[in-house]
Amino acid sequence: MRERTITLSNFEEMSERAAAKQALRHRMAEQRNRLSLEERAEKSRLACEYACELMKADQVKSFMIYLSFRSELDTRSIIEWAWQSGIRVIVPRSVPEDRTMELYEMMDWSELVPGAYGIMEPDPSRSSRVRDIVPEIIWVPGLAFDRNGGRLGYGGGYYDRLSVMPVEATNPNSAMLGDAQWIGLGYASQVLDHVPTEVHDRILDGLVTEQGYYRMNQSFAGG
Repeated sequence: MRERTITLSNFEEMSERAAAKQALRHRMAEQRNRLSLEERAEKSRLACEYACELMKADQVKSFMIYLSFRSELDTRSIIEWAWQSGIRVIVPRSVPEDRTMELYEMMDWSELVPGAYGIMEPDPSRSSRVRDIVPEIIWVPGLAFDRNGGRLGYGGGYYDRLSVMPVEATNPNSAMLGDAQWIGLGYASQVLDHVPTEVHDRILDGLVTEQGYYRMNQSFAGG
């Protein structure tokens, strides 16, 4: 009987945490949606400049980046800069059946088509599948972040699964995509004192907003 009580208590605690996270997602999405188009454009421009500065300083040769959707911080200028700089741009394609992502190298905007969730994604018939490298940086979207590396995603678990995925799916001993630098990319208004995390969550290595960039365990740099 005692064991059953503990199990029920744990279940209730998990349910409460899940409900709290869902409520926070809703609140943060509404807050982000209230930004005007002009605010989004200016904040995106500044954040992307900081992101490019960071990659120039680190001499990055490849990175993975999300393709912006709805009110997310617009990443297009980072992608354009990378193409002009000869840096490999890798973008994800969602696989809803098992909630995983496939990675493709994108070399032109014409390679994109609407994906499963209406997000623009690489067309497998036009883009090259990436199976052999770990991008040096993985730029991660989210609804909320904190400066301890916490991130609140959309609840699908796609990025958590990506972090434990080997580069070569048939070789579990190959390098893991979680070995890259994982850096959040968002607006300063999305940064909270604390974001609830679970044991399976990939803690971020850094964060970039329109106010600058922050590497975990280091000071904030920017304007």
